[in-house]
Amino acid sequence: MNVLVTAGATREPIDAVRFVSNISTGATGAALADALQNRGHRVALLRGEGAVAPRDVADREGFGSAEDLRARLRRRLASGAWDVVIMVAAVADYRPVGTGEGKTDSTAPERTLQLVRNAKILPELKGFSRRPVRVVGFKLTVGAGEAARQAAVEALFAAGGVDAVVQNDLDEIRRDAVHSFRYYRARGAAPLACAGVEALADAII
Repeated sequence: MNVLVTAGATREPIDAVRFVSNISTGATGAALADALQNRGHRVALLRGEGAVAPRDVADREGFGSAEDLRARLRRRLASGAWDVVIMVAAVADYRPVGTGEGKTDSTAPERTLQLVRNAKILPELKGFSRRPVRVVGFKLTVGAGEAARQAAVEALFAAGGVDAVVQNDLDEIRRDAVHSFRYYRARGAAPLACAGVEALADAII
């Protein structure tokens, strides 16, 4: 299969040197891309600036803001070459208004930063492709109980555009030696527990 993977955080610029971002390192996406490549699939990785690089995937491309990532996904998918898109990237929900071209003065005792919501990329991906493409979305929760996890996954399916969802929790990532995932093959399906990226790659394939 031809698999397009995204990984890492977007960076939403405040000015020429500052940005709003999140804590995603891109490590999971890079490891997943390598695991799929090593199973004989053709893989390309779109990775955020500063994100962890894969060991084995040669086809890699950087992205900055959410809009930049959207443009690169649109261009890649327009070729009709991809069977699966796996959206591991942590895309910012908001971006600053009125990004400055230079460096904002830092002498003011305080500043107010106005944010506006970014459009969701996941629901658009199928429309970017010239032929049917399967989309796997990721949903990160923080210290969530079972009901909250289920609700978060259901919300992602309800928003449209995804065929499967991978759910993980930040508290578990920080606490456990093995990064655990729950893989939902379809809306309403029971999750498949995956201990580590290698198991997740097998489940997705």
